[in-house]
Amino acid sequence: MTDLGLLPDNWCLVYLGEIFYWSNGKGLTKKNMIGGKHKVYGGNGIAGSHTNWLCESESIVIGRVGAQCGNVHLAVAKSWITDNAIYSSPRNIPISLDFFCYLLRNQKLNELAGGSGQPYVSQGLLNDLKVPLPPLNEQRRIVAKIEALTDRSRKAREALDAIPPLLDQFRQSVLAAAFRGDLTADWRAANPNVEPAERILEKSANKLHYSQQEINQEINNCYTYLPETWTWTKLKAVIHKIKAGKNFKCPEIPVTKDTVGLVKISAVTWGEFNSLETKTVEDLSKIDVSLFIKKGDLLVTRANTLELVGASVIVNEIDYKIMLSDKVWRIETLNVDKDYLNFYLNSKAGRKEIEKRASGNQQSMRNISQQAFLDIVIAFPPIEEQIEISRHLKSIFSGFKNIQRQYQYSLSDLEQLDQSILAKAFRGELVPQDPTDEPASILLDRIRAEREKNQKNKKADKGKKNC
Repeated sequence: MTDLGLLPDNWCLVYLGEIFYWSNGKGLTKKNMIGGKHKVYGGNGIAGSHTNWLCESESIVIGRVGAQCGNVHLAVAKSWITDNAIYSSPRNIPISLDFFCYLLRNQKLNELAGGSGQPYVSQGLLNDLKVPLPPLNEQRRIVAKIEALTDRSRKAREALDAIPPLLDQFRQSVLAAAFRGDLTADWRAANPNVEPAERILEKSANKLHYSQQEINQEINNCYTYLPETWTWTKLKAVIHKIKAGKNFKCPEIPVTKDTVGLVKISAVTWGEFNSLETKTVEDLSKIDVSLFIKKGDLLVTRANTLELVGASVIVNEIDYKIMLSDKVWRIETLNVDKDYLNFYLNSKAGRKEIEKRASGNQQSMRNISQQAFLDIVIAFPPIEEQIEISRHLKSIFSGFKNIQRQYQYSLSDLEQLDQSILAKAFRGELVPQDPTDEPASILLDRIRAEREKNQKNKKADKGKKNC
């Protein structure tokens, strides 16, 4: 809410209900929001178009209920306002609607909303809101200054928004170079006597009961060239066990130090393990200590959207007792560096392997079976080189995280700058006052006189109808 404090001499305080009439919008189904030349506005701005209009003049539209409660938009003339929004009805008074749009956005109406369950903004709340009123010319100067300053921050934000996709592009380029062997070319030249990948896999074959020769036939030389000491293989050559958890109902309450949690797929989705993305196990008979997630575990989701199924993380830290669920696997490996394997699964090559093996027709949820997962093809270097690749990638990705952190700080600074601009604007500190401006008190007198006149006309009309 705006801190009203001391205002300039030619400003005054008014109730919002003295300036605007408010009306609730009218319902309109989605199928009726197609076609027509009149814009349709809801709680989140433009929602479609319609053949009819509800509000003849330009108006302020405010989200009335739910998640969009308190959002403020300026609607063009001859537009339709839906029933999940409130809109300003026209008064025959000279004010800047743009000024009041900025003012109301600065009020943070969602924080003033009523309702114990579904939040809502009422006409009564808006009418009783006390707001500053500058002279009309100053309203216009304030709007011009706000737009000039926020245009600069908008351009800065657009420049910043280019950073995440560039980082992702660079991240994938680094991963591709790593799994072609480019990242460790100098290391190979300096370490020519490491045990080749083929010999390492021969040792694993007896323990895991597979034939590398059969794997080579299955791969059928359809993958690209690798360095001499590397080879192509499948995950079944380096994984000796996939441990799946349990599926049972739990309340959606994050785990605490005194409870046992059941991991959710969202804990494994975004590159780092999030121990708070859990449910709480209430039925103590369901607790299985062998399913507790441990530091150093490689976890993989077997079900999610196509873009996220097969997401993997290494658990670097864990401070709670959290069990595997049926949709999150623990991958137990043999003769492969876990960090290397995790990086590979998150590369474009790894994602391509996962997505082409995922099953299911629903876009919202895909699955990958254990057999399909074990059939994933990976580039396999000697163990020592895997460790070296992981070391390089951790160092580079640490730099990426620093850039990402600075990006978030910069976005936060811009948001605070915009809020500071608005706060100064509505304290009368953004533009100088002009002593030749008509004082707001005179404007307010005209507003009140106009309102009184309208009320008398309504009473007169009502009297005629009763005659």
